[in-house]
Amino acid sequence: MTSPAQEIVPRDLRFGILENADRAWFGGDLMMSAIVDGFAVMLPEGERFFIRSLKHYAGEIKDPEILEGIRGYAIQEAFHTREHESYNAALRALGYDVDAMEEGPRKLLDSIKDPYVRLLATCAIEQLTYSLARFILKRPELIDRAAPAYRRLWRWHAVEEMEHSSVALRVLYAAPTRLSAWQRYSARIGVLNVAFIALPRFALRNAAMMLRAAGMRMGLRDRLRLAWQLFVRPGFLSALAIPYLVYLRPNYLGGGGADAGLLASGRRSLQDDPPPTAAPA
Repeated sequence: MTSPAQEIVPRDLRFGILENADRAWFGGDLMMSAIVDGFAVMLPEGERFFIRSLKHYAGEIKDPEILEGIRGYAIQEAFHTREHESYNAALRALGYDVDAMEEGPRKLLDSIKDPYVRLLATCAIEQLTYSLARFILKRPELIDRAAPAYRRLWRWHAVEEMEHSSVALRVLYAAPTRLSAWQRYSARIGVLNVAFIALPRFALRNAAMMLRAAGMRMGLRDRLRLAWQLFVRPGFLSALAIPYLVYLRPNYLGGGGADAGLLASGRRSLQDDPPPTAAPA
């Protein structure tokens, strides 16, 4: 039976990012905003990829709990895709070249043809988004600085990423394959390494494009400040270390019960800070 910490609750919420587009939404800090936006711009392509990857195996899995997880996951990710499409529309309205930023990740995902490798990629990228979710929920004072529409969206996104963090991995372990246990583990870690190198690189490239478009010259002082934000405070990239390491465990199934307290506090914060509009039930 699914524990409360793993319960998947699709929330059909709207946040009005396009109507409140802001280059410096993260407490007036253009650089921190660009770092997060550089990652966010890739999400619609990734979320569509994830849904297709998991649904491919739905007909081959008999476990009703896993199938229910796939259904809840797909609904959550469909809502995420809709809201992040609006987010990207806001980035376009701010003058950013979203099409150029999406091109690299799209080509990388489109190049993966084997269904099992697509599933491996989904698990690896979901671990990266889970890392961002933990980062947001563990530092409520940080996200509290954000403009209201952005704060609500990222809090919502983080809670739901935590809720479905184990779904893709459970599908992976249930999916039919001729690989041995050692080959499955090696493939899982190999794809993880690719994802944890390629996606942060894409995100940083996107952030640099945004900062240039916003008129930042990126001299030595700016580069040092960027490195500080990435690795020290708040530490966007250093926050990836622990989720990367725990993924190396054989038969790793996501945060689960270990994240129960963090997820509960995130749900309370989300409930106390509702978006201005919500779709009717």
